Amino acid sequence: MLSFLQDLDTELLLLLNGQWSDFWDTFWLYVTDQHAWWWFYLILVFLIFKFRPFKEALVFTTVLVVFLALNDQLLNFIKEATGRLRPCNVEALRPYLHILKCSSQGSFFSAHAAHSFLVAMSVVILLKKKLPFWIKIVLLVWALMTAYSRIYVGVHYPGDVAVGILEGILLAWLVVKISDNIIQKLKK
Repeated sequence: MLSFLQDLDTELLLLLNGQWSDFWDTFWLYVTDQHAWWWFYLILVFLIFKFRPFKEALVFTTVLVVFLALNDQLLNFIKEATGRLRPCNVEALRPYLHILKCSSQGSFFSAHAAHSFLVAMSVVILLKKKLPFWIKIVLLVWALMTAYSRIYVGVHYPGDVAVGILEGILLAWLVVKISDNIIQKLKK
């Protein structure tokens, strides 16, 4: 069964990674560069402080940043422990992949996917009644694009990305719950 899932993951990778052009290369390299999105993160912080009281926004933002930092360390440990090679480092796959980036770090599972969904879903859950629908859609599209970019540039299998998405959504729920608990304790 495990072999079947690995083969399916590889087939999906080849299908999703094989749709490329010079224009899309530039676009997806930008999307996958987390440092390029600093302006987007500033907008999210602005929205959080706009739609929530200052102390609540501060608690939520702090909890979110702590979760991102801890999750980054956890994912580094998991990547090291599982030892799964990134597709770009698998010699048998290299001739069939469109590789734009590579890293010697492990592949399982995608930190970009986990972090983008952690951020997007945390903000959507926190501000669910206050955010306009189109902003929620923008956040989810941004998270999906970030996740897919990891497949496009050749550094993750679709399975790595799917697990990252699920982990990010779970952590987003925890961020909001923990923030709410802290806020309730501060009010007492």
